Amino acid sequence: MELFMKAAGAALIASVLGLALSKQSKDMQILLVIAGCCMVAGIAATFLRPVLELLGQLQAMGNLNSELTGILIRAAGIGLVSELACMICTDSGNASLGKTVQLLGSAAVLYLAIPVFRGLIELIQGILEGV
Repeated sequence: MELFMKAAGAALIASVLGLALSKQSKDMQILLVIAGCCMVAGIAATFLRPVLELLGQLQAMGNLNSELTGILIRAAGIGLVSELACMICTDSGNASLGKTVQLLGSAAVLYLAIPVFRGLIELIQGILEGV
């Protein structure tokens, strides 16, 4: 939790410095905020590493399809990245671009889910053929 507190503190410092810079240089403020977001996202990745290891163990124990768990992990990553990009775009005054990034993230997750939907259709067809 010490790492979390340091990251939260750094984010607050970047936010305050960004406010101070907003009156002088909007470009520098945006760069500072992006750098702060990247730093915090990198620290968040260190917290997610044990979660990924646990998912790997669950996959091995439950004999789960690695393709499906990979899709879930990629979908979660796309959601996190698109949300972060949306917030940065919105903070820099481009709310419409931020919403478009969210739309892109949703479309990418749906694209990733195509194998899941195909598997579900095959399962339903198999059940209906057995009836």
